[in-house]
Amino acid sequence: MADISPQDFVSQLHAAVVEVSTATYRDLLFNTRADQASDPYWKRVLTLFGELTPEQREVLLELTRQVAIDATANVLGIIDGACSMNDANSRFRLTYGGRDLAGELQSLFLEQAEQSSP
Repeated sequence: MADISPQDFVSQLHAAVVEVSTATYRDLLFNTRADQASDPYWKRVLTLFGELTPEQREVLLELTRQVAIDATANVLGIIDGACSMNDANSRFRLTYGGRDLAGELQSLFLEQAEQSSP
């Protein structure tokens, strides 16, 4: 990537964080049995998932996708200066190759998420 625009960054971030994560969770939840998990958290999640109806499973996966979108949008809002953090005295900057990408990342990301929603 020699040069990246804010739109390119948001598109790649959406693919990596939302699309890949959602696919990973879907794969893990549908293809891992609770007795295969070593982590107590995953045992509980897989047990719960196994008790859900197919419709409830899809709702849970939709929630997982939305949480990824919301969390990423909040971080981008902090970078853009649209959201604040306690005790942050200066603005954050996101640069790539000397180019400032911040400013409208949160809005661009949310537009991308809306366009790609199932």
